[in-house]
This record gives sequence, structure tokens and C-alpha cells, in this order.
Amino acid sequence: MWKALRRGRGACRRGRGCDRVLRRIDYTIPPEYDGRKVLHFLRGSAGCSYSLVRSLKTFEDGILLNGVRTRTIDRVKEGDRLTITLHENPKEAQLFDSPVPVLYEDDDLIVFDKPAKMACHPAKSMQQGTLANVFAAHCARIGAAAPCRILNRMDKDTTGAVVIAKNAFAAAALTGKIDKTYLAVIPGVISPPSGVVDAPIGQPDRTDPRRAVLPDGKPARTGYETVFAGEWFSILRCTLYTGRTHQIRVHMAHLGHPLLGDTLYEGDLSEIGRQALHCAAVSFTHPVTGKAVRVESPLPKDMQKFEGQPVESC
Repeated sequence: MWKALRRGRGACRRGRGCDRVLRRIDYTIPPEYDGRKVLHFLRGSAGCSYSLVRSLKTFEDGILLNGVRTRTIDRVKEGDRLTITLHENPKEAQLFDSPVPVLYEDDDLIVFDKPAKMACHPAKSMQQGTLANVFAAHCARIGAAAPCRILNRMDKDTTGAVVIAKNAFAAAALTGKIDKTYLAVIPGVISPPSGVVDAPIGQPDRTDPRRAVLPDGKPARTGYETVFAGEWFSILRCTLYTGRTHQIRVHMAHLGHPLLGDTLYEGDLSEIGRQALHCAAVSFTHPVTGKAVRVESPLPKDMQKFEGQPVESC
């Protein structure tokens, strides 16, 4: 169905100089697309967004049919070879060479094991020391260059698996399609022990970072399951069905069980110095190979004690 080629140098964008070729992907047209337009295949089987298709059209080698430049309105036949070439002109980012573990990497994606106290993206008050800076340093080490497209952003003090797309195709194909499993530690025992919190979330005060359950908030659904219940705390496995800011933190506080260490939502700080929330696993269908991928992140040291296990390296 497809064949992916390594990075190289490619044709120039018309009137805009040369950009770097990050990825070429070859597809063989299957029977069900015989006689249909190139656009239908790109939007359907290939999973390209409209914006990516528009970008591909601006390059001489952006979309090739049997090695020849083609239009998206042209029709394909079964067995034809369709090639897309992904170009990038990444902005320079400050490098931050920090030993953040890599849990998974291929030509299209990388999954970092983000530690606590590290933001995902730079901000006006923080230009260095973010995961985006770590990604830039990693790319420099391996002789690559790509914009940082984080697909599952998380709060500064939340730990665990963060997926970054290395090209626009992977980003478009996976946006909103990554299943995330979190482990959270709450005080007491929640009742019922498992369920779904379906409560809209909004921001009452734009000058205050806190969110809350509000009648006119955005839809938010969180699934949870108790995996351990102790005398004074419980460990929950949480699944996000939507992606609101602070979603798990807000929903647990709404139920009367703010995460341990989550001072923003009045959580108990005596046992851990940040919110006890960890992205333990991410799962997705690989945008190029079509294979199921699951990447797991071990519990960090400050959360291992809640399972009663010896503290070891992450």
C-alpha cells in the first residue's frame, strides 16, 4: 500500500526558494479507489488534511502520480503509484540538551517521557528549558530539522508520555486520535469506584488560571477506574474522551477528591510536591504503517511510593 523513503533534498517551492524535504511516502492505489480523484485518495486512505493537500500542491514534487506531477482532480487507477513529498522550513528554536528519555521514535513520530517542572512549549516568561527546546536539541543531534508539533500537550507538572509529530502529515493524521491513559492519586476512596464524569468545563475568570465545572462550559468527559484503594488514598486510571485544560484535575476536584499535590485545586501537598498525575500510556494507529502503537511510561519516583513499590529509576 505504501512505501516511505528517507529524508533528502527536493524540488523548490515555486517562487519561495528551497525547503528541506523531510519525508517521501509512496502509496499503491487499491481497487476501491480505481477511477476516483487524487484528492479523494489523499483525503480518504492517506488521511491528509485539506491544509496539507494545499501545501503539497505548491511543490513541484508535492504530489506525483507514477513519478509525474499531477493535479488533485486527476483520476487514479488501481495499481498506480502516488507519491507525496513533505517539505518543511522550520523556524530556529533554542536548544536545550536535557536527558529526557525517549520512549519511542521513528521517521514520523517521537514520544518523550516528560518530567515534572517542564513546560511543553516556550512562553514569554520561559524561552528555554521546555520540551520543545529538548526536541530541537534532539533533532540537531541526529542531523534533522522539524517544527515541534506536540499532539498531547500536558501541564508543566504533569509527567509521562508526550507525542510529537515530526512532519505535517503525521500531525494532521493523529490530531485528536491519540488515546491517553493517566494514573492519578486522590485522597480517600471515590464512590462509585468507576464511572464517567460528564461535566462541562469553563474558566470563570480570565485572569485566573483555574477552571471549573460550569453550566455554559465546553463539553468534557473523563472516565475513571479505581485500581488501588488504600486507607487514605486511591489510585485511579483515567481516560480522556475530550481534551479540556486541567480536565482530570477539575473533574476530580468537582467530585470532592482533588489530586494529591494539586494546590491550584486545593489538593493536599503533604505527600507530593506537585499534582499526582501521570500519562502512563498513549495508543494510536501509525499514520504511515497503519499498525497499532502503544507506548508506556513508567511511574516517576515521586509517585511510585503510592503503589508501595521500591523507588527505582524511571
